Amino acid sequence: MEATIKSVLSYLENDSLEMILQHLSSIGVRTADDMEFIEEDDLKHLLTPVDCRKLLHAFKKRDTQHNTQQHDCTMETSEPEIVLTLTPVPYPETSPDSELALEPSSHVPVQNSTWLSTFSVPWEKTHESLRRCLAQRKRPKAADRRHMVRVIAEAIRQVCLNPPFRQCAELAKSIVNKYPESFEDRTEEGERLGNGYYTLSKQLRIRMDFLNRDNTLTRLRKPKRMVPAVDEDLPGPSRKCAKTDSYGCVKWQPSQMPEGENRESLYEKKIELMTIYSKEGQRGADQKRVNDLMTLLYEQQRRDINATPSPTLSELQKEWPFLFMQNFLLQHFCTLTGIELESRLRQALADKGKRVLQYFHCQLLKWNKEVKTVLHGIERQMEDIDPGLAAILVMMAYFKEQEDAVFLLADETSTQADAEAQISLPSTPRLIMLGESILGAKKWMLSIEGRVVLQLRDCCGFTSALAVLFASYYVFNIEYPEEAATTLEFIQRFFVRINPEHSKCNSKVQISRRTGKMVQKKNECLNPHVASFIRDFIEYDWQNN
Repeated sequence: MEATIKSVLSYLENDSLEMILQHLSSIGVRTADDMEFIEEDDLKHLLTPVDCRKLLHAFKKRDTQHNTQQHDCTMETSEPEIVLTLTPVPYPETSPDSELALEPSSHVPVQNSTWLSTFSVPWEKTHESLRRCLAQRKRPKAADRRHMVRVIAEAIRQVCLNPPFRQCAELAKSIVNKYPESFEDRTEEGERLGNGYYTLSKQLRIRMDFLNRDNTLTRLRKPKRMVPAVDEDLPGPSRKCAKTDSYGCVKWQPSQMPEGENRESLYEKKIELMTIYSKEGQRGADQKRVNDLMTLLYEQQRRDINATPSPTLSELQKEWPFLFMQNFLLQHFCTLTGIELESRLRQALADKGKRVLQYFHCQLLKWNKEVKTVLHGIERQMEDIDPGLAAILVMMAYFKEQEDAVFLLADETSTQADAEAQISLPSTPRLIMLGESILGAKKWMLSIEGRVVLQLRDCCGFTSALAVLFASYYVFNIEYPEEAATTLEFIQRFFVRINPEHSKCNSKVQISRRTGKMVQKKNECLNPHVASFIRDFIEYDWQNN
């Protein structure tokens, strides 16, 4: 199956190919024959429409040729596809006090990929304390886990000097499937973090790179990316399809219209909404009729937002003015993701925010200068601050991201016009904090595409303001900007608890933390800084509570 995809889409990068294979596996594809049941909609968030059609056409053609060969019986039977077996292996039946009974070099079932098909993890060489944790379904100590990674890496080098990340990920996935309680990436609520095996995959790959640091002959060369030919039959000047981002959503684009409605009736209701707004402005939001219409027209709102080419925020605001109000924006987010964002954030910021601050205060000497500066500033205003806001500012310093990548400070008396005239507003969402300092702000505005699009009511707290900022990224299909990607992904995974397998930041470049220069960015499915902090925070919490 992988060979067929490579032959049809030879210009795909390895990361993109890996992402496609993982997605196909996640939706139930086990062999090339299963591709018969795949439709274009299943792949449209990963490939352009033309690439989807090319790929599906290739597999249909393959099936036709295969059936013809079977019918005529004139050719030898082709080699069967290897089935991806990822069934979790049960834990050994042992008591908590007994030793873990593991057969020497117990086999780990993984997808056939040369050495992977016969590779066995040498569990007998790992620490006894790690094997005991596996038997008791507990998480091993960090030192035992690091030793296990070294043991596995040495065993891999006996059969393959430098496997690509994809093969390390396959092996890690099989280990995590066998011992999920011990190795799966999880939040402190026990929910799976990303695909669950990213951290172990990364540790294996980093260890392999370390072992091969002085051996240039074992390094794998990345093939040059071929530029695909332009299909002249496609209409219009632009061949690029709009960015699709169903990242963590449960109702990205409804496939059916509301019961009893058609396009004409929905359009009439949309005109009714626009008429109410033109007559009454934002006061019209209090009408029950407006709330009913906004709920009924969700499918049409998603259709307009997901249109190709993507509309500007100005165009959307003309079409859906009520969507740019706090209650309807959060209502749309709830339908889109299935999460009551404001209530979840309020509980998480109050609880986790205080614990994050405690985590940093109790280990003050180990942090960098930026973190210490923020912590000292928080101490001076401790009685008057929101613990959730304080925790986010500390995390931004920890991740070495600038505060103005998320928050912009303005005078407390600033109006919408003042903010647009006096502040350089970027294209990506920013929360404008009105006050003498970010920590002391009591009023907020949201800016997108260089202008203020929403002004929060005076009675709202920081939790409501953060909810509006975060919801705007999801509702309007906006990728996280590189300068704030780590902080936003931390908010998403740690506070909001949305944990899809891929990242919402697809930037190809980033600023190197070591040199300060612009460098090419690796395409990571899970931000390693976020995963590392969550793991360390959970371990610290377990040891101290």
